[in-house]
Amino acid sequence: MKLQTRIGDPSSEEGTKLLKDSYSLMSSLFPPEDNHALSIDDFNKPNIRFIIAEKNSVPCGCGALAIKSNYGELKSIYVDEISRGNGIGDLIMMGLETEAKRLSLKKLYLETGANLLAAISLYKKFDFKECGPFGEYKESPHSFFMSKKIK
Repeated sequence: MKLQTRIGDPSSEEGTKLLKDSYSLMSSLFPPEDNHALSIDDFNKPNIRFIIAEKNSVPCGCGALAIKSNYGELKSIYVDEISRGNGIGDLIMMGLETEAKRLSLKKLYLETGANLLAAISLYKKFDFKECGPFGEYKESPHSFFMSKKIK
């Protein structure tokens, strides 16, 4: 099995499909006020780096790095259902962290669903630690906030 990531176009057919699949999953799990996904148009802004993961050259996951004033925020990390458990999440995390280092970011943050235990486990594996709300986020029973210093 060949796994790889690449910088992708969120407006492409494959990018749009992955993002819409992610939106569909999140909207089935959380109320609208606790869905903090960017719009597909927002993913095209200059401060966003969008990554597509592939398994045997087939797109199966995505993630994004939003470059803020003095930190980066991980957004919309998603692996399609049939590809989960194959290391795609690890691959996306490594790609996003590599991009953050290339951009000389010193800290990464993320917000995820408090009940997304597999996602939280993945982030902990990459040394993210629980923290409070950051940026424009507010405390919510549906949100779990994490951060990591980049070395």
